[in-house]
Amino acid sequence: MEIESILKAAGFIAIAAAFANILGPRLKIPIPLLLLGFGLLIGLDDTWGLDVHKLGHVFEVIIVLAVGLIVFEGGFAIRFSSLRNVGPIVRNLVLLGLLVTTIFAMFVANVVLGWEIRLAIIFGALITVTGPSVITPLLRSIKVNDRIRTVLSSEGVIIDPFGALLVLVLIQVVVTDAVEADQGIRNLWPVGFIASRIIIGLVVGLLVGALTYFVTRIVPNIKGLEVLLLVIGAAVGAFAISENLASESGLVAMVVMSLVVGNAAIPHREAFNEGQESISAWLVAIVYVLLAASIDIDSIAGLWPKGFIVVAIVVFVGRPLLVALATLRSDLGFRERFFLAFVAPRGIVAASLATVAASQLSGRLEHADQLAALVFLVVALTIGIQSVYAGFLARVLKVQPMSIVIAGAGEVGLRAASILKAAGEPVVLIESDEKVAATVEEAGYTVVIGDASEARTLRSAGVEDAKALLIATPNDPVNLLAAQVTRSQLDCANVYVRVNEPKNVEVFQEVGAIPISQTEAVATELAYMVTDPGIFDVLAQVEEDVTVIRVAVTDINAQRPISSNQALLGTLIVLVTRGQSSFIPNGSTELRVGDVVTIFGKHNELASARAALSAGAG
Repeated sequence: MEIESILKAAGFIAIAAAFANILGPRLKIPIPLLLLGFGLLIGLDDTWGLDVHKLGHVFEVIIVLAVGLIVFEGGFAIRFSSLRNVGPIVRNLVLLGLLVTTIFAMFVANVVLGWEIRLAIIFGALITVTGPSVITPLLRSIKVNDRIRTVLSSEGVIIDPFGALLVLVLIQVVVTDAVEADQGIRNLWPVGFIASRIIIGLVVGLLVGALTYFVTRIVPNIKGLEVLLLVIGAAVGAFAISENLASESGLVAMVVMSLVVGNAAIPHREAFNEGQESISAWLVAIVYVLLAASIDIDSIAGLWPKGFIVVAIVVFVGRPLLVALATLRSDLGFRERFFLAFVAPRGIVAASLATVAASQLSGRLEHADQLAALVFLVVALTIGIQSVYAGFLARVLKVQPMSIVIAGAGEVGLRAASILKAAGEPVVLIESDEKVAATVEEAGYTVVIGDASEARTLRSAGVEDAKALLIATPNDPVNLLAAQVTRSQLDCANVYVRVNEPKNVEVFQEVGAIPISQTEAVATELAYMVTDPGIFDVLAQVEEDVTVIRVAVTDINAQRPISSNQALLGTLIVLVTRGQSSFIPNGSTELRVGDVVTIFGKHNELASARAALSAGAG
């Protein structure tokens, strides 16, 4: 090991990370792909004088820790509440992926490349994993609905440790000949190896995760930076403890701990997310650059064209087959399944394990020296190709998110959320109070913690792709600032704002938002009832419990033909006031948010109608 090699590697990684993160978003090139390119470039010894193999065991330690922390970041973002609807799909993708992908890829490599079964099955196991190092940045750059996002991110995190354990078991079987033909199923070494690693990782992850949460609650006035240092330090500690107890169990501990801490109400979550994202950028750069630098470009070129055919078959036949089986009886639509079938880039776990596998199998199996190159080819091509067409595919398939974002999880915001959720609309709430957010999240809602008047928070909640933004905090200045930011910086056409002081209505109109003043709506209705005795002349001829009300339409679910709204059955809408004009509607008239409707009906029927038309009713 040479200190000069370490310093050169650090310098190249720093430069590559900076340029990739600057150029990637501007050139519309995936950052991981740029990092792989930098790695291949600096791996040319004659040009740069850097040989990563001289890093010795430092190389392995850096890769292992970096991969673990990247997996931790991915797991931290998974919410149990989001998994409720897609949990079985994720389970099927993980379990069937370990079996179907391994066998399918083994068959393809054996037939197309002529590899013997032992090497081919290790290749199949290596490419079962997807991984958060690729999925997370991809999902940041494209917009898909919550179900697809949750499935892809959860699959990538959960399958990583299991895929790694499967690869390591297969390597040991091949290297040590631990399982011989005449022993059959009596040799339970692989089962014991996997089970012990899962159990140890599970226990360590749970204990360290619970301890970390406990510390954040008992330390008074803990700061955001302190939370970041505590959690990252605990994650590294969990990894080290688990690995010392049982090698190859560290990734399991990382995943379990990330899920525990990520779903706990830790303070300063927003500040933690920002700091973790910056750390992750450097970790991804370290892994991709070092792994790419260790690949021999000549070995990649030697795979043409059969290696590229293998990749094409695995990606465009194997993955769709897996998704079809995993979603067989799910409620996912065809378009969502199609997207999942053709967007599943492989990441650094596959690449890092391939390096380990190639070194251990070299000299034992024919073509073992090509294993790392073929896996690298899978990683590079899936990132490069799928990152290019993923956004286009999401738009064509119309699987982009159309949730409704509600800023403010107070009484008004929660009531609107419950009504929308009951109507089947996906809802995302924004709340600045972490305790309130935790309570709301426990009730089954998706919550983004942050200030609704900041563009960063609004983007995190998905406002740019939302069907509508409802700003429902009790603070007019905050509501106004949120409306201004949304209209000026974000692309959200429908912005509805709760106006707490009627005098502020015009101000909200000036920024392009639709103001909803419940005080003004109630006052207008009461005044209309008192000053229009003609209505009472009509009512005098009908049953005693029949009356008339005027309701301002504020619920976006009411934007449909009158005859299709079951809540209006038994009532009669006699007048619709839209802007400065009024007209008599019929059954096919589509109501719009902002309309004021005059309705005849019995008291109980009018109550149902009011609830269906006005999000803030009751």
